[in-house]
Amino acid sequence: MKNWMIALFFNVIQIVSAHATPALFSDNVLTLGDAIVVEGENTRYYQDVRLSPTPNGDFKVLGGVEKALATVAELTVTVIETDPVQVEVGVSGYMANPCIDLNSAVTRKGRTFYVVVGETPLQTLVACAQVTQPFELEIPLDVRGLDSGDYVVMVNGDSIEFDLD
Repeated sequence: MKNWMIALFFNVIQIVSAHATPALFSDNVLTLGDAIVVEGENTRYYQDVRLSPTPNGDFKVLGGVEKALATVAELTVTVIETDPVQVEVGVSGYMANPCIDLNSAVTRKGRTFYVVVGETPLQTLVACAQVTQPFELEIPLDVRGLDSGDYVVMVNGDSIEFDLD
């Protein structure tokens, strides 16, 4: 597996679901419950990533489960002029089917926010219709303490810009 962990951001990963699992370092293996991986223009969302440090300070991927990403149709950014200012990214799109639970995660590097909207199949005992299901989400971005200027939000590989005054 390619060593893409240089791009893995160990900043605070905000999980917008109640399933956040703390990172665990044991027996020289770092396990992360959820991780956003950015390789160039590609954004991926992983669950239960296991990493091992290398002598040069990078990480070698030992395993993980790549989560399916929801299809994004439209992005909007709302800057709410309150004190302190608040920013939300609106995401609308389609899930693979109605038996999906959406979860999202946000991280930031510099002036770019990386947002992933992942799909987790629900455990159901009934058959699920294989039709796409539309969704709409409002995801808050933590802009406390950030400088004024232009920022970019990448959601599942699509981007939108906003200005922070």
